[in-house]
Amino acid sequence: VFFVHRYIPGTQCLLDVTNPPTFDEPIIWSAVCQMVTIIRAVHGAGLALRTLDLRHTLVQVDAVRMRVYLNCLGVVDALEFETRKSIQHLQADDLRSFGRWVLSMVTGTNITASTDTQTLQNCERYCMQNYSRELRHFILTLIRSQNPPSIIDISRALSARLLDELDGTQLALQRTEKALAGEYESGRALRLLLKLGFINERPENGVNRRWSQSGDCYVLTLFRDYVFHQADGAGNPVMDLGHVVTALNKVDAADEEKIVLSSRDGKSMMVVSFADVARCLDSAYQDLCSGSVPPPALQHQGSGGPY
Repeated sequence: VFFVHRYIPGTQCLLDVTNPPTFDEPIIWSAVCQMVTIIRAVHGAGLALRTLDLRHTLVQVDAVRMRVYLNCLGVVDALEFETRKSIQHLQADDLRSFGRWVLSMVTGTNITASTDTQTLQNCERYCMQNYSRELRHFILTLIRSQNPPSIIDISRALSARLLDELDGTQLALQRTEKALAGEYESGRALRLLLKLGFINERPENGVNRRWSQSGDCYVLTLFRDYVFHQADGAGNPVMDLGHVVTALNKVDAADEEKIVLSSRDGKSMMVVSFADVARCLDSAYQDLCSGSVPPPALQHQGSGGPY
């Protein structure tokens, strides 16, 4: 029998993370809210977890938040299919295990159904001395109840905490979108640089008026100098990364702002907009692509020959 689970890079077993350190209370409440959503999804499907302890919990910890994942779901169901109890009994066991799971996070001790009474009392005493009354009441209600509340009742009781977790998730999503936007913008600038690199000063097009100094694409050569070959009055190179990024972004946006382009000898000057540069770049690149041939590897692949 093989059990296949999704690989999540960068995760650690919660037992390794909590042994010996414990977490601050806001982190614990965040983990509790995430586990509530997991239990609610599983119980809502008419199933039970049956593997809720620190050994089967995976976490991703960073400077901002901790993401919680539950591992080995379905393994016990497969191994004990013929002898398993009713789903109501198993779901009640899940909720008692949930209480022990939270107490384990609080104390850094892996507490299971087989943990002796003395250890359990010591852990409860530690929780009473170091954490809030709300968290202590939540844990003891789950552990000591013969008929623990359903996951729906727990969700209602934790509605304020769940809203806090939702706010934190939205903030994390905004940070992710901002980082993704930065990567996306970097990719757009890279495409512009690649196009300029393909087009500028191609020796095979030296006799083509369109690519010569009297042709339309001459503006791209001058724009390359405008972006990368700035110099001061004494002829010293000016390494201004901000100027490069700003110019490329304006070309990408087809800005109508006018700029003055000058040849290296100063005899030729023209006034163009960034939108003009963008149009020249797209037109020249399309012409270049229309006359290009596939790379040798693609040619061999298409003809059935070796790569």
